[in-house]
Amino acid sequence: MNGTDWMTYMYDLHGYVKEQDRKIQELTQKLEQLETNLNEQNTNRVEKIEYKFDQLKIENLNGTLHIGMSPQDLNNVEDFSMPDQSLPPTTPPLKQQLVSELSSFVQQECPALIRNLSEEYERKIDKPYQNILLQDVTKQLPSRVAFYEKKAADEKIESSDLALHDYIANNIKEEIHNSLIAYMQTFDKKEE
Repeated sequence: MNGTDWMTYMYDLHGYVKEQDRKIQELTQKLEQLETNLNEQNTNRVEKIEYKFDQLKIENLNGTLHIGMSPQDLNNVEDFSMPDQSLPPTTPPLKQQLVSELSSFVQQECPALIRNLSEEYERKIDKPYQNILLQDVTKQLPSRVAFYEKKAADEKIESSDLALHDYIANNIKEEIHNSLIAYMQTFDKKEE
């Protein structure tokens, strides 16, 4: 090798070393930036918590739930826990009980009643239309129970729960039956 070749070689080698040094500096900076970002992310930071209480299923209510409190605030909290008491089962109010029983009656007994009446009056009532009738009757149950409660009070019907229950239930069942008969009769006239 002659002198110019050595000079060219040294010049190229020097450029190569400078390029390597520049890349090392760049990678060192990137590494430091990544370490800084990682340290920042490791801090516990909660941006937003959404509670969807309608999706919770609570089977047993034990323990303590503190929302919006820090652990230091817990030292100042009094114990508001309920003593372990077994509550006796309660019966629902008469009106709720009657509406529930009569709804079951409408869903279980009335489809057969509608079929029998439609055969008796020779009218075709299809399943979707039957469901509409049943829904309409069910929607009216609370107001009919209230009506017969008031009527029982006005007529001074025996006020024991059982007697009042039977009076209201029997009157509403009879009313449903008579209403379906009247409907079949008017249904007959509309179609002719």
